[in-house]
Amino acid sequence: MNVLRKIGELTIAHLIHDIYAPVLMALQPVLITMYGYGYFEAALLPVVHSITSSLLQPVFGYLADNKGMKVGVGISILLSGVGISVLGLIPNHYLMMLLCVTLSGIGHASFHPGALCQVSIFATGSSRGKLTSFFVVGGNMGMALGPIIAGIILTTGGVPQVIWLIIPAIATALYLHLHPFADCCNIKQEKVSGEKENWGPVILLFSGSTLRSWVTFGSMTFLPTYLVLEGYSLLEATTLVSVMLVSGVAGQVAGGILSDRIGRKKVIVLTTFASIPAFIAILLTHEILLIISMIVFGFLLWSSFSVTIAMSHEMIPSQIGLVSGLFLGIAMGAGALGVSISGAVADMAGLYTSLGTFPIIIAVSVILFMLVKSPPSQTHQD
Repeated sequence: MNVLRKIGELTIAHLIHDIYAPVLMALQPVLITMYGYGYFEAALLPVVHSITSSLLQPVFGYLADNKGMKVGVGISILLSGVGISVLGLIPNHYLMMLLCVTLSGIGHASFHPGALCQVSIFATGSSRGKLTSFFVVGGNMGMALGPIIAGIILTTGGVPQVIWLIIPAIATALYLHLHPFADCCNIKQEKVSGEKENWGPVILLFSGSTLRSWVTFGSMTFLPTYLVLEGYSLLEATTLVSVMLVSGVAGQVAGGILSDRIGRKKVIVLTTFASIPAFIAILLTHEILLIISMIVFGFLLWSSFSVTIAMSHEMIPSQIGLVSGLFLGIAMGAGALGVSISGAVADMAGLYTSLGTFPIIIAVSVILFMLVKSPPSQTHQD
């Protein structure tokens, strides 16, 4: 029960932490229409946050694993929350906003390696997939709630009211200060003496995860426009994408639990492969069949997300922080950059053609996942 409580605390902390980054997206139209910023200036804010977070996550992970330099989970949340919330006080001072967004990005980068280090301590053996998925789902829920909360605040009180978002960050940081996690993340000691850890399978897993992230972010970005072009209203389109994401949350939990029973690699390969026909069905069907296809696609593609993280921890147990930073930082960031390529393809050949490349990208990720050799602890299951 104590383990579940600790994982629950980390999951809620992850939810609070991931509320803040999406606020930058909700601010875009307000900054452009009410404060006179250009599209580039407004868009640079989330870009700076994403780049800072993506590049620094593996750095924080490496420092934690090899130098013992860890940033507390509460401090990370405080930096993330303060950096975004203070934007409500300085919407007319662009350079200060960039500095605050950078500060938030640093907090975001330091959170995942430290938090996943704790998760890895508690999530061991046959429960690793399930408990890791709980933690990851917390972040997914935070990402989903962020735009909704920001939208309510912006429509009721405008940008200055964003400062009130500082309250959850301070409250969470205070709680974690009063109820700290034990500093037991010296994962380096877990390495078996004389056993050389093989980074080859991790690189394959990382590459496949990057391509999967490309399709994940691409689907979230372009499916609303595709649905509107198909005749759905904007509200219907965004609602359907939200339903797809909720289905993905269910898929992550199911995938984590199933991977504890039949093996990580089987779940990763099978669910990712099965998502290909589900996505193709989205492009070929209409009405209820299209809705069902989106639900199935979200469930399947997202099922392997937390499982790849759990599997990478088992492969390189002495570098949990670094590996976590690579998968939640670089892989996610590179996947998001891939969306810009899809956007360029859509400009040149049309949105339908661009979306038509997603099954190919998923297929390549499946091949990379198939080439991954399972760690010894999972070999008997795969």
